[in-house]
Amino acid sequence: MSNLFYILFRRLRSPLIVLIIVYAISVIGFVLIPGVDDQGNPWKMSFFHAFYFVSFMGTTIGFGEIPYAFTDAQRYWVLITMYATVVAWLYGIGMLLSVFQDPIFRQSMKNNSFSRRVRNIREPFYIICGYGDTGLQLTHSLSREGIVVVVIDVDENRINELESDDFVSPVVGLCADASQSEILEMGGIKSHWCRGIITLINNDSVNLTVAIVAQLLNPDLRLIARAETPEGESNILSFGANEVINPFETFASRLALALRSPSLYSLYDWMTGKPGEQMQEPPALKRGLWIICGFGRFGRALYAHLDDEDVVLRVIESNREVRDLPSGSVIGRPTEAATLIKAGIKEAAGIIAGTNVDANNLSIIMTAEEVNPDAFRVARQNEDKNAHLFQSAHLDMLMQRGQVISNTIFALIRTPMLGDFLRIVSRFKNDKANELVSRIIGVVHDRVPELWEISITPDETPALCDVIKKRQVLVEDILHGEELSEKYAKEKHIAALLLFLKRGEGNVLLPENNRIIRPGDRFLMCGTYDARRHMLRVVKNINLLEAALTGEDIPAGWLFRKIYEMRHKSTIDQMLTSNSEKAGSEVDKTEA
Repeated sequence: MSNLFYILFRRLRSPLIVLIIVYAISVIGFVLIPGVDDQGNPWKMSFFHAFYFVSFMGTTIGFGEIPYAFTDAQRYWVLITMYATVVAWLYGIGMLLSVFQDPIFRQSMKNNSFSRRVRNIREPFYIICGYGDTGLQLTHSLSREGIVVVVIDVDENRINELESDDFVSPVVGLCADASQSEILEMGGIKSHWCRGIITLINNDSVNLTVAIVAQLLNPDLRLIARAETPEGESNILSFGANEVINPFETFASRLALALRSPSLYSLYDWMTGKPGEQMQEPPALKRGLWIICGFGRFGRALYAHLDDEDVVLRVIESNREVRDLPSGSVIGRPTEAATLIKAGIKEAAGIIAGTNVDANNLSIIMTAEEVNPDAFRVARQNEDKNAHLFQSAHLDMLMQRGQVISNTIFALIRTPMLGDFLRIVSRFKNDKANELVSRIIGVVHDRVPELWEISITPDETPALCDVIKKRQVLVEDILHGEELSEKYAKEKHIAALLLFLKRGEGNVLLPENNRIIRPGDRFLMCGTYDARRHMLRVVKNINLLEAALTGEDIPAGWLFRKIYEMRHKSTIDQMLTSNSEKAGSEVDKTEA
């Protein structure tokens, strides 16, 4: 705010000086020029009357000659001062309007408004640096989840688009360079409401700078960054507990996973997909010859991951100056049928159009389909505006860089335990992966599951914490409805699965339902939307929780609750004994 006033007064200094001088001369003139009163006696105007008259005359209000009619000399002076004050006011107003049009002043006003809005945030929020296609998708996803977002981008047009978008929860935007420490401080990076910073700028060096500044300003803050080169990824990961999403590496690893273990591919797809959407069958990839068109960052990532699988790889590259081409690569334009035939498209099991030009990728796919319609077709989409064209191509698999990043980051933000869960699951053999997929399908059927976390703390689960102080509660007590009465079993059966349990330093995958819930436990759950909503209500509401545990409708009032507990003391004791027997064989295991 001080900077804003400094700019304002600096630019208005000359008009203010002119106005003061004109008013001073005008007032002095009226005081010195003699006049007469209504009796014809000599009279001189006081400073107060002179200033009063000049004030309403200079603003062209015009109440008349006061307190007596003017002499000719006074009227001559009125004519002079009238035009002088009007000109001075026009000069001052013109300068004031020019100040408001000044880009620096307008940016300062925006900065102050932005800073004030950020300071007024009284709920958890995330800072997103970069509002391109990826930032737009992620912001909309977080907003639909009810999470407040602060966006910083250097492109003013993108910020203007952000202000015109309709978001579910508040989104605050600023046009500025996110790599500057004062901008991040203005964005609330030091606020205790800030939960993390996400840098999605299309430049690895800028993302690295943002990560360094964030680490210095708030080392405990969660940072998720985008990186498109292995070097950039390694640099960001070298300091702090950061998470880095490389879209090329992520997609390439998923494609290799689809070849190696379709069940694990489906699991990754569901865990990072949009809840409630129709589940997709894993792609039917065949081993054999795979052709990679383009050997840039994406092509190199694909080659590195697919080379570990039992497939034959052949690269087509149009640029002869590209180094480190694999042996057997074909030099030529992949958009031409002759080049594709030379690379072996007729007998290929799949082709990947991975250049950085959307038109070329579509042309490659269309040409390959004419030569070999049975080949598995994968294409890279670079620009979001071409989405309808790629949809019309009916590809077997599409690589949308922005969607890959935004979906992954959204899943990690919504459920921070997901990263650890997926790292453990990635080591599963096919049989174990198939079993896990079957259990998830048994809960959610044909829809992408909802994911949510529950921390057993007084702030997040007050009702459950109160109950476990008095008696033992098992996982199955809050997961299933078998022990509920018929009345509640129909209404409150929970279609959910406990995927992951964190207890202290231990990690337990798919824990048994007879485990005792303890303070500090963290659960990663999956299930339906209704199950999520109901479960989050149950662990916070003591009446709903008691009803779920006992199958009885518990009174809401304190007095009636006490009477109920006295009447049903034997039932509660019996349930406590039953839970103790079920938990008797519990052993706290940990899985790395």
